Amino acid sequence: MLKILFTYPEALPHETLLLQNLMEEEWDFLHVRKPDYSKEEMVNFLELIPSHQHKVVLHSHFELVHEFNLAGININAKTMANLSYPDELTSACDMRDLCLRDGQIYVHGERPDLISYSAHRFGEIQQLPFQTDYVFLSPIFDSISKLDYHSAFDDHEILTAFLKETDHKIIALGGIDNNRIEMCKDLGFEGYAMLGNIWRKYFTFVETIQ
Repeated sequence: MLKILFTYPEALPHETLLLQNLMEEEWDFLHVRKPDYSKEEMVNFLELIPSHQHKVVLHSHFELVHEFNLAGININAKTMANLSYPDELTSACDMRDLCLRDGQIYVHGERPDLISYSAHRFGEIQQLPFQTDYVFLSPIFDSISKLDYHSAFDDHEILTAFLKETDHKIIALGGIDNNRIEMCKDLGFEGYAMLGNIWRKYFTFVETIQ
């Protein structure tokens, strides 16, 4: 199963040092989701994790994927609204962050090595107009990081049936902890991602040393 780590959405003290240590635990990819980061802040962040940049997937500032030789980019419904659809890969596409042509995503005219997508409904996945390396489906369980963000997939029979039928590689996200990894595998997921479980431990550690 793919094992994916998400950054905490907000800036944290000594975060990049902690991420360097966490990535030594054989996580397959690090998804950098910092929705409020400027391009300059993102550049500074990436420069502090050089040894693992080949595993980094960006959720914003996609133009940096080639500059830092990163693994790829993650798209969601919001960023899809910014897609352009050129008839061919012209210079106009080279000037835009995201282009879709012939089922492929391009960033400034070049295709990233990896494309992932964040979905919250089966229908989103079924209607995707481009190829993906994997797709997140969430929240599978009640979220650890977001209060009152409950599972949208309580019917595991329907969930398992969908996972068997889809051609996409689906990654479980939302409420994943060590006790639920085996359940994700049994349901038919091809990987899992952690956010709240990891960063909850970080905050607990910080509280103990203050």
